[in-house]
Amino acid sequence: MPSVHELYELWAGDSNLREELDRSLGPRGAEWLFELFASLGPTPGQTLVDVGARDAKHAIRLEREHGLRVTALDPLPLHCDLARQAVAESGGDVDVVEGHAEELPFSDDSFDWIWCRDVLSHVDVERALPEFARVLARGGSAVVYVTVPTERLEPREAAELANAVALTLRTADELESAAADAGLSERRVEQIGSEWRERMLEDGDWDVRADLLRIAHLGRRRTKLDAEHGAGAVDAAWGGLVWGIYQLLGKLCPTVYVWSTTSSV
Repeated sequence: MPSVHELYELWAGDSNLREELDRSLGPRGAEWLFELFASLGPTPGQTLVDVGARDAKHAIRLEREHGLRVTALDPLPLHCDLARQAVAESGGDVDVVEGHAEELPFSDDSFDWIWCRDVLSHVDVERALPEFARVLARGGSAVVYVTVPTERLEPREAAELANAVALTLRTADELESAAADAGLSERRVEQIGSEWRERMLEDGDWDVRADLLRIAHLGRRRTKLDAEHGAGAVDAAWGGLVWGIYQLLGKLCPTVYVWSTTSSV
């Protein structure tokens, strides 16, 4: 550890380091996930289920770009209504089904692909991943985007975040163990870390300054905001605001897994 005098000398003389830190590292953006899927070789006519499809935006795109037979599944009636509306407006051919990841309403070996983005933190993975394995055809694959905590996320921070946005933060080791227990083999894993957030900042798609100010305002007016809007709403707002910032700080690590069933011999 440097002395106080050494510290201020370092701060006064590290302009080259600051210039290096200002240089872009060419971060991947959210489009990369679709590029990854395309690289896996989907072919027209294959089947795909988007687990946790929300408004079916991704399901519609995957159907259109790859000629897949796509099903959008979500547990919320509101999301299913929005999905059906989006499908109708797009002119696409996507089935919308209400259902849960832990009890997929499909027969065995129904799909060649599973697309699952930002869902596993909200479900019971010990029940959901065996369902993924069950509905995947032999040799099928699941492309799963999930955010995992790192050792930098302190226990109190993890508890506050889990409570605020209704999730269970599973470590990478826990997820990988659950996938193996479900009979899914790891075909590929990519740690995205802070890259998507860096790209959003570089492209001007995220105003982190505004989010930091909102966090500060929330903290200073918490009692008043709780009384006016309800503690649950304020917690949810806080969780959404810190989510991206925790990624920049290395406390959360968005990760993409490609899990597959055993290929037929």
